Amino acid sequence: MLSNLRTAAVTLLTLAPFAPLACTEPSAPGEAATAPDDPCAAAAAHLAACAVDLPAPEAAAGTPGAACDPEVATAVLATDCDTLATGLADRKADGPLAALACRLGFYASCPVPACPDAPLPAADQQDPTRCAAYLENFDDCGLCRYYDCRETYAQCGDDAYLIDYVGRYCRRFAQVTEPRVSPAANAWLKRVRRCLGEWLEENVAYDAACEDIDRRGTDSHAVCYVETGFCALSVADWLAIIHTIDVGDAPFRVMLATAQGCLGEWLGADDRP
Repeated sequence: MLSNLRTAAVTLLTLAPFAPLACTEPSAPGEAATAPDDPCAAAAAHLAACAVDLPAPEAAAGTPGAACDPEVATAVLATDCDTLATGLADRKADGPLAALACRLGFYASCPVPACPDAPLPAADQQDPTRCAAYLENFDDCGLCRYYDCRETYAQCGDDAYLIDYVGRYCRRFAQVTEPRVSPAANAWLKRVRRCLGEWLEENVAYDAACEDIDRRGTDSHAVCYVETGFCALSVADWLAIIHTIDVGDAPFRVMLATAQGCLGEWLGADDRP
């Protein structure tokens, strides 16, 4: 019963962007409120008929830009149920369907805005290769430039850990997910962003081999997630975080270590007097 109510609430909240009044002119007196050829209303009906498995309502409801986009609605109508379900389950859609996926809380499909180019303080500009300056001077996406700086030493390539994993997700979480989640998750994303950078700075030498940077850097994620409070976040926040990551990009050992860390925290909390 509770599960059915939750499903209904999710559907209502996530279909709200496609409500007919969101993208049509007000109806004239005596005119039907919804025209039969309204693409937004038709897209809402199509999604409901497909019974698409959507993220938690808190994530969808907090997504900015909820007005209906006729291009997205038309793309939805042109997509069969199997493709919709598969594309959204994969959390990464292309073309107009990406706007729908982003709006519904699949943040891996959202475009990543460019990070404002905030300069380092003058004293730190004298030594642009001192990567720790980015950790000391920035809390937002500017901190992510730390990984670009480390890459100038490591020379591991654009498809390696520093650029294609931690650097890429640092920016995506900072620019896409952080503004859309609860205050608790927003604060956690700031903490974990700093934890990951500081852990790498303190534990992995600048001349370390690329394989070592990849292995140790990846393993630090579970440590930082648990230490900065991931386990205390709500299920809706967990889903928002999960839906920011491309399918297959979260190593199993990181997920397992995080789950073990949370289990240890929960069991430990139960044992406290």
